[in-house]
Amino acid sequence: MEYNNGDYSRHYIVQALFRLMENTPFNDIRITDVCIKAGVGRATFYRYFSSKENVIKFYFESKNLEFSRAQRYQPRCKEDYLDIIRDVVTALEENKREIRLLQKAHLEYLYFDFIDRGFEELFANRFDRENLFLAAGYSGAIFNISMRWIRSDCKEDKAQVISAIEQITFGRE
Repeated sequence: MEYNNGDYSRHYIVQALFRLMENTPFNDIRITDVCIKAGVGRATFYRYFSSKENVIKFYFESKNLEFSRAQRYQPRCKEDYLDIIRDVVTALEENKREIRLLQKAHLEYLYFDFIDRGFEELFANRFDRENLFLAAGYSGAIFNISMRWIRSDCKEDKAQVISAIEQITFGRE
């Protein structure tokens, strides 16, 4: 895949915002601070984003795109879904720094909104179109499991997290 200047600019802006969030409260970070840290002008920032929150939303969307591209096949059976659950938990662990920064800034709702939209789309397109409450149940469960695991700095065994999601998804056997 080929990247253009816009891809690089967005990447630098995202990284700059998260780096600033390590030492500065989110509400105290100015767009100018992000631009200086990213090495871009304000016009470049506003070409791609309308707010700091949109930078975070873009982060989730780009991670989701990367994740989707890495999937080798469409899931068709329980084992396929278990592979995806393992991949999701691994991706969550790899991105714990960013999620912890969102927790610190009380911006978890951006992560929840992202998960919730994803499950709603999945259910509307593939599963139970008539009962989107199920999608809300899954997104709420995944969000809560994710937040608890990240809050503990992923100290609990990953297999335990995967097992919890598996039980929620497929029930106990």
